[in-house]
Amino acid sequence: MTFKTPKAAIAVAITSLFLGACGGGSSSSDDSSGSTPTPEVTPTPVVTPTPEVTPAPSEQFSYLSLDATDASAPALAEFLSGSTVTDDTWQLGYQKYLGFMLNGGLSGSGAVSGCIAHQYTDLYDTDGNPVVATFSNLTKDTTQTDFNAVDATACNDFITDNLKTHIKTEEWLNADYSQGAPVYSAKAGNGWIVRTASGEAYARVSVNTVTVEFGQETKRQIQLMVENWDANAAAFSAAVTSPVLDFSTDVVYYDIESNQVVTGADDWDLSVKVSGREYPLQVNGGASGSGQAGVGTLMVSNISEVTDPKNTEQVYKYFADTAEGILSKPGSYGPFEYSVNGQHKMWPTFTTYLIKDQANGEERLFKVQVVSNYGEDGSLSSGNLVLRYQELN
Repeated sequence: MTFKTPKAAIAVAITSLFLGACGGGSSSSDDSSGSTPTPEVTPTPVVTPTPEVTPAPSEQFSYLSLDATDASAPALAEFLSGSTVTDDTWQLGYQKYLGFMLNGGLSGSGAVSGCIAHQYTDLYDTDGNPVVATFSNLTKDTTQTDFNAVDATACNDFITDNLKTHIKTEEWLNADYSQGAPVYSAKAGNGWIVRTASGEAYARVSVNTVTVEFGQETKRQIQLMVENWDANAAAFSAAVTSPVLDFSTDVVYYDIESNQVVTGADDWDLSVKVSGREYPLQVNGGASGSGQAGVGTLMVSNISEVTDPKNTEQVYKYFADTAEGILSKPGSYGPFEYSVNGQHKMWPTFTTYLIKDQANGEERLFKVQVVSNYGEDGSLSSGNLVLRYQELN
């Protein structure tokens, strides 16, 4: 007799086999409680933020190359853009043979002034001579820490540029106080070799007579003795006396070649005026005028020994009037000292200056250091300046 299994029983059997194979609903051999185990929780990975990198102090400043090899015009540095410019936005300028300048006061139409923030006090001995060993030890790397240490509080006596002439009042003016009130006269032995504003004529020039009288109407007058260079004869001509240069109330201009008093609009060569207690004799060149006049730096003992004003063994070079300011110190060329070790070269003093620019009513402050006159690696010609600078505000 054949028996038939009910469909319900078959379904139950299949379900039981399926559950047993999958382990669903049954306890494992080490879990007799019959409860569902709590799954392990995988912790969320902790992401550590990348810290911001604070630049090292050496990365705070920048370098600017300033090509001043063309001695006919100044090279101008603008620190906001870190570039050289030709407009009036510059802060610091340098002209070969004339020196450094700031865009303010006598030197420019801007509002730039400066002060010495740090200098090396052992660069010179008690007689003012450069100490070779000290200069030799200073480099852009050895002075970097001192440069980084300078901040906005390093100095606060900011000054603008004023006039520096190559003919000093004390070189030609003598004052005798032996009788009480001073009696003025021309100092014995005064004189200069002067190149005229044309750049092509030369003369021996000296102050011959001086009249200074104080009273209800103060009188200030000088007369010059002039020996013009005759290029055809290759000799100086006989001396002539200039007209009276009366600078009692205003500046007076003199043309050497024509031996006449002229105006400031003419091709004058020398001028004289009152400036406080000084009576500066200025030449028409550099900071004083648009001409090419200059005063010769002698290689001989006095002007009478000059027999050819174009011979560089007698007259090394002619210098126009310059601007004098904070960048005129501490070296003979401010940031530079000339011929430290008897060599014809410029040595950086590694002085750090604070330069303040107040153009358009906005104040910007920079620290600046000149680190080379010969390019970054010292292999270029003179006049290839390298400046280290940083804005402080």
